[in-house]
Amino acid sequence: MSIERVTIGSDHDLEGMLRLQSKKAGVIVCHPHPLYGGNMYNNVVSAIEDGYSAQGYSTLIFNFRGVGASKGEYDEGEGEVSDATAAYRYLSGHLDDDARITLAGYSFGAWVISRSALDIDRFDSLFLVSFPCLIYKCEHLKNFNKEIIIVGGTYDDIAPMDDLYDLYQHLPTMDKHLKLINTTHFYAGKETELIDFIKETIPKIRV
Repeated sequence: MSIERVTIGSDHDLEGMLRLQSKKAGVIVCHPHPLYGGNMYNNVVSAIEDGYSAQGYSTLIFNFRGVGASKGEYDEGEGEVSDATAAYRYLSGHLDDDARITLAGYSFGAWVISRSALDIDRFDSLFLVSFPCLIYKCEHLKNFNKEIIIVGGTYDDIAPMDDLYDLYQHLPTMDKHLKLINTTHFYAGKETELIDFIKETIPKIRV
């Protein structure tokens, strides 16, 4: 495994960290809201990254525009969708043509990556933690027909459990999973539980 600080070209240069492992599978992880301290070193982002890495995936985390060393400024989600698409292109360029690719995100990052998925043809699954249903629309996900994994907190007041369950029920795909963790929106002290869920749910990549 190699870990490398990278620059991703979007409308602005973005800083990221590429943990290159298998070329057969990779995951992009998008961080929570930039205006509320969200960045690529967030605890939930790190847990998702660690879980997928344990299963043999190459991982890419990055800072949206205006966060950390990434250039530009917050763009109310629209520019951030372009950032996520650019991160997808960057990661896929380091993987085999038929690699398994997961698009993942937490909170605001879950909404961003789900929007980006509308413009990305070749990927296999979505992994969404605490999709912020009270703030952003999720109707586009109800037409989603690939694998989708949804994680929520039982005490989450930004991504309420009832709303996530309603979304889960209306997903047309049969390849779907819903995991509820006894936590608030911030998953403090619950990172290991999230990592263990990924390890139990995602098949290990054999090199």
